[in-house]
Amino acid sequence: MTDADEPTRALPAGGAPVVAGRYRLDRLIGRGGTAEVWQATDTSLDRRVALKLVTAPHDESAVRAADEARTLAQLSHPSLVQVYDAGTDDQGRPWVVMEYVEGHTLADAMRRGPLPVRRIAEVGAAVAEGLAHVHARGILHRDVKPANVLLGRDGSVKLTDFGIARLIDAARVTTAGLMVGTASYLAPEQVAGEQVGPAVDVYALGLVLLEALTGTREYDGPAVEAALARLHRDPTLPSSLPPGWAPVLEALTARAATDRPSAAEAATALRALQVGDATTTVLAAPRPAPTTTALPVPPVVAAARRRTGWWVAAAAALVVVLAGLGFALASRSTPTPRQVPQVSSDLPPQLQDDLRRLVDQVAAR
Repeated sequence: MTDADEPTRALPAGGAPVVAGRYRLDRLIGRGGTAEVWQATDTSLDRRVALKLVTAPHDESAVRAADEARTLAQLSHPSLVQVYDAGTDDQGRPWVVMEYVEGHTLADAMRRGPLPVRRIAEVGAAVAEGLAHVHARGILHRDVKPANVLLGRDGSVKLTDFGIARLIDAARVTTAGLMVGTASYLAPEQVAGEQVGPAVDVYALGLVLLEALTGTREYDGPAVEAALARLHRDPTLPSSLPPGWAPVLEALTARAATDRPSAAEAATALRALQVGDATTTVLAAPRPAPTTTALPVPPVVAAARRRTGWWVAAAAALVVVLAGLGFALASRSTPTPRQVPQVSSDLPPQLQDDLRRLVDQVAAR
C-alpha cells in the first residue's frame, strides 16, 4: 500500500490501537466504501506494513477479505503486493496485512501531470506480467484501475487490491447478475453479465494505459452510463498517440474477448514499446468468435461485431435477415417447405426481439 494524498485521521485518545495484539495502527492512508487502509507497525518483527481493515457491516465484505488473504497468500511476483497475515479484530471485522510500498498510486501520478511515455509502457508491462502470473494460477483480478497500481519510490510497480478477485469459474459472492469492478474499466462482457475470463483484466489494462497517455478517462460519468457506453462505441484512439501504441491499445481493448491478447503477450508488446521498438509487437492474431446464426454470416457482419458500433452490426444483421426472407418468399411457389431465417443470439436482446417481429410480419404476408 502507499501514502495517500488525503489528510490522515486523528488517532483515538489513549494511543494507537493494536490489531491482533501485534499490529499497531499508526496512520490512516486510505479509505473506501467498505474498508480503511492503515500504515501500521508489526511490533513482533519491527517492520512497517499496510493493514486493510474492512469497515462495512455486511457479511459479504468479510467473505471478500478472506478471499483476498487466501488469494494473495498463493502469489509471489515482483509486480504483486505481498500478503503477510489476515484475521478479524475484536469487533469481528476482517483485516489483511500486506507489504507496505513507499510511494503513490498511478492515479495520484496521473493527477499530478503527464507521465513519460516509456514509463507508461514500463508500468503497463509490469502490470501485465503480474496479471500473467495470476492468470496462470486460475485467478482473475477484475478491478484493474489506476488506484490499484502502486508506484514505489524505488521505481517498482505493484498491482494491489485483490479484494474482488475470483477463481476462474468459481461461484460469485455477489448477487446474481451484479457487475463486479469499477464501472469505467469494465470489459464489455462484464457489462453484459456474461461469463468472464482473463481477458477482462487485459481490457481494463488497455483503458488504464489509454488514460495515462491521453490524460482523459475514456468511459467517464455516472456508473451506469460509463458501463454501458462501451457497448455502443469502442475506445477512441487519437492520432496523436506515440508510434506503435495504437495497434497495441486496439488489441487490448478489442470488444470480443477472444480478439484480445493474453496478459503475457501484452507484456511482451509493452516491453518492446518501453525500449522504443515500435515495430515489434507480439500480439495474438484475431480469433473470430463462434456464431450461432442459422444463416451464413458475411465477413462484414463478423468485422462489425468486433470493431464497430452495435448499430453497424445490427444493420448488417438486418440485411442478412431481409435477404433470407426474400429468398424464402420467392420460394413460396415451390412444394418444398421454406426455411424461415433465424436471428443470431449474438445480438443485443432488444435487437433480437425487433428482428424476430420483423421476420414474423414479413413471413405472414
